[in-house]
Amino acid sequence: MNSRDAGKIAPRLECPCFSCHNQAMSALKMLFILLLLPLTALAGKGQVNFVEATVDLKPDGSAVVLYQVQWRVVSGELHGFYFKNEDKLQVGMAVDQAAAVDSHGKRYRLDIRPMGGGKWDVLLADGQGVPAGQSVTFNLPFRTDFHRAGYLGPTTAEDGRALVFFNWSPIQWDEAASQDHYSLKILTPYRLPDEQVNPRSVVDTERLILTEPWVNEKYLIDYQQGPNNRLLLLFHKNRPGNRFHMQVQFYMPADWFRLAAAPNPVTKPLIPEQEHGSASSSLLLILGLAVIGAFFGVVRGKQGSMLKAREGLEDIRWENLDWTPPKLILSEFRKPGKVCKDLTPLEAAFYLEIPFKLIVAAMLNSMVLEGFVEVLSASPLKVKTLNPPNLHELDDYERLFYQALKDDGELSQAELEELMNTAVKKVQLKAWDADIEATQKYYRKQVADYLKAAAVSAPAAHRNEANDWYFWYHNRHRYYQRHWDYRDDPARYATDIPVETDHIIHGPLDTDIAMELNVCHDACHSACHSACHSACHSACHSACHSACVSGGSH
Repeated sequence: MNSRDAGKIAPRLECPCFSCHNQAMSALKMLFILLLLPLTALAGKGQVNFVEATVDLKPDGSAVVLYQVQWRVVSGELHGFYFKNEDKLQVGMAVDQAAAVDSHGKRYRLDIRPMGGGKWDVLLADGQGVPAGQSVTFNLPFRTDFHRAGYLGPTTAEDGRALVFFNWSPIQWDEAASQDHYSLKILTPYRLPDEQVNPRSVVDTERLILTEPWVNEKYLIDYQQGPNNRLLLLFHKNRPGNRFHMQVQFYMPADWFRLAAAPNPVTKPLIPEQEHGSASSSLLLILGLAVIGAFFGVVRGKQGSMLKAREGLEDIRWENLDWTPPKLILSEFRKPGKVCKDLTPLEAAFYLEIPFKLIVAAMLNSMVLEGFVEVLSASPLKVKTLNPPNLHELDDYERLFYQALKDDGELSQAELEELMNTAVKKVQLKAWDADIEATQKYYRKQVADYLKAAAVSAPAAHRNEANDWYFWYHNRHRYYQRHWDYRDDPARYATDIPVETDHIIHGPLDTDIAMELNVCHDACHSACHSACHSACHSACHSACHSACVSGGSH
C-alpha cells in the first residue's frame, strides 16, 4: 500500500449470498482450466541444444547475421519459438531464407511474424510441428548495421594505431540450461594473403587482432580461413548455461573499414589489451600442435567420415528474398521451367525486382491519379482521402493500402509490415515451386507485349523497368479510368514512404555466409569437436580448435 493510501479502507463488494458467489467463481475457474488442458497438451516444449551465430562484417559496418539454433523437443509438438532482439541492432529479417530441418532430415519453410519491439514469432510453416524425442535446427538470417547501432566504430591504441572496435553480444537464450555450446563467428573484411597461409600465424605476426583480457579468459578463441579466403574469428563457449551473455570485445586495423561519420563516436583511447601473438600464446600454440599430432590419425579418420556424410547435402541450401529489390529464390522447391501465371501485377512486381518502396509509391500515385486521395505533405507523407473507391474493385493489397491511408492519412510501419506480410504469404502459396527465372521472363514479356500493343513512345529518359511495369499495372487495371503515359514519376513519393529496412527484407543477401542447414552437424560435432577439442583443451586452450572443428518454445 502506498503512503498516500494509509488510513483508507478498500471498498468491499457486498453479496447477499457470498458463499454461493465464491462457489460459482471456483466452478468457472475449474471449467476454464479444463478447457485449456487440450490446448496445453498440444503446446510443444523444447530445450536449446546449441546456438551458433555468424556475423559477416562489411567494410561500411553493415553486416549479415545468421543464427543457427537447435531445439530438442522434450514434450508435446514443437511448432516454434519467440526470437527477441533486445539490443540496438535494427533487424531486417530475411523471412524467406529462414528455414528449418529436423533430425530426420525433413526441411521446413518458416512463417516469421513480427510482433513489435524487436520480437518475432518463429513458426514452422503450414502449422507443422516436430514431436517429442526429435530435434529441429532453425536458420534465422537477417541484415543489420553494427556501426549505426554503435557496436562497431573507430578508436585509437595507446601507440597511436588507428583501430576499429567490435563490442557486441548475441542474444541470450532461455530454456537453455543444458545447452551444449554457444559459438560466435565473425567473418572480417580482411582477406588472407593466400589460401595456404596459417590464419593464426598471420594474426600473430602482423598483430592484426587485439582482444580484451577478459575475453581471452572467458572463451576458446580461434582464427580460421573463412569463405573467399577471409579471416574468420571464432569465439566458443562450452556448456554456457541458461541466458548466457556471449559478449565479446576486440579490435581490428582501421584500414579494413570505410566507415561514415560515427553515430556514437568513441573518445576513450584504447586500453592496453592482451595481444594474440605474444610469447605465451606462441608457447600454447606449440604445445597445442604437439597434442594435435597425437590425435591427428583419429581426427583424419573422423574428417573422412564427415566428408562422406556431407555428400548429397547440396540440396540443403536455403536462398532468399529481398525487398530491395525483392528477388525471389526458392531453389529447393522450384521446378525447372515452371511458370506461375496467376500472379497479380503487384505480385509480379516482386518477381521483376521492383523495390518495395516503389511498389507502394506506385499504388499511391494511382490513387492520387484516380482522385481517391490527395497528398497534403510529401515529407513527412500526409494524405487526405477524397472520393472513396469501390473497395470490391481493388485487390487485397490496394484495399489494405487505402484503408491504411484512410484512418489517419499516414502510413505506419505496422501497416506497411502487414502489407508486406500479406504479399509474402500470397506469393509463397502461389509460386512456391515455380522457376524464378522462367516466371520473371514470362512477366517481362507480358509487360513488353502490352507496351508494344499500346505503341508507347515515351522519351528514353523516362523508360525503365519500374516505369514500364507501372504503365502495365495502372493502365490495364480493371477499375482505374485515368490513363498514365509517363508524364509524372510514379516513384516520386518513394523517398517518403516510411519503410524501415530493419524489419522484413526479401532478396539476395550480400554475404559469404553459407546459408545451409547441415543435417550431419550433430555427427560432425560429436565426432570431431568432442573427440579432439576436449583432449587438447587442457594443453593448448584454443590453439588446436581450428584443427579439430570443421564446421520461449511452443
